[in-house]
Amino acid sequence: MNLLKRAWLLVLATVALVGCLHPAHATTVVPKDFTCPVGGERFTANVIVSFSSWGQRPDGRSYGTLPIYPIVKCPKNGLLLTGDDFTPADVAILTPLVASAEYQAMRKTETPHFRAWWLLSRLQRDPHDLAGLLLQASWETDADLDRKARYQGAFIAAATALKRNPKDGDSWFFFNMRAANALRELGYFDKAVLVLNRIDRPELLPKDAAAKPEFLRFLAGLRLLISERNPTPEPANLLPKFEAARRCEVGAALLSPSEVNACSDPQLAEPRKQIRKAVEKENRHKPKVG
Repeated sequence: MNLLKRAWLLVLATVALVGCLHPAHATTVVPKDFTCPVGGERFTANVIVSFSSWGQRPDGRSYGTLPIYPIVKCPKNGLLLTGDDFTPADVAILTPLVASAEYQAMRKTETPHFRAWWLLSRLQRDPHDLAGLLLQASWETDADLDRKARYQGAFIAAATALKRNPKDGDSWFFFNMRAANALRELGYFDKAVLVLNRIDRPELLPKDAAAKPEFLRFLAGLRLLISERNPTPEPANLLPKFEAARRCEVGAALLSPSEVNACSDPQLAEPRKQIRKAVEKENRHKPKVG
């Protein structure tokens, strides 16, 4: 993963823990010409110029016009262009990997970020970058719970094995925080607490002083959910306002105590009212059965 993609991931981690109501912006793209490093295929694909985000889920997936950063792929062989400058040595390794029956079969069964992880792990890329690919792979598969659990398990193993050093201190904290949440979502609440206890220390918090209060709020909210044995991916107490309001209204019967408390926030009154009206309107237009 190139530095631009890694920077994007960490910006979402440190800035978008909370969010506002939906802004009226869209993702913009421009076409760009590419030459595939393996095979030399020439093609044109759209690349991202700008996008909008208004917060994120506890697992880090953004709410916005670009929930997951796309990866350009070579149309014929499916090589994923992650922004890396592939050296001749890299290309020599990638060529048989991309052509293999295993990888070609994965194009039908695995998500783009997981396939990128599979390839780049064989190039022995930075473990932090590889953990980031696995995390994003888990965002790509909400509709397939078995695959999501498999990806989350792989991410947890990668994140908790990371070595902390001065250069990657914030990255180490970010990925372990997401690993604790993934353990919660999978129902491994005791293990989630162990990971939180490992990272929830003043000297290990991210360097950005402005972001520290939000990280502390997030960690406290995550601890509450774990103590309540709450595995929901979108808990009201850790969502941006509009999404929290949606959870409060649509998932009211499933709320845990910390979520009920979050739903009583006066700042959610107006967005909850908007959602109630939208649900009522939708129900009025549903065809009557019988």
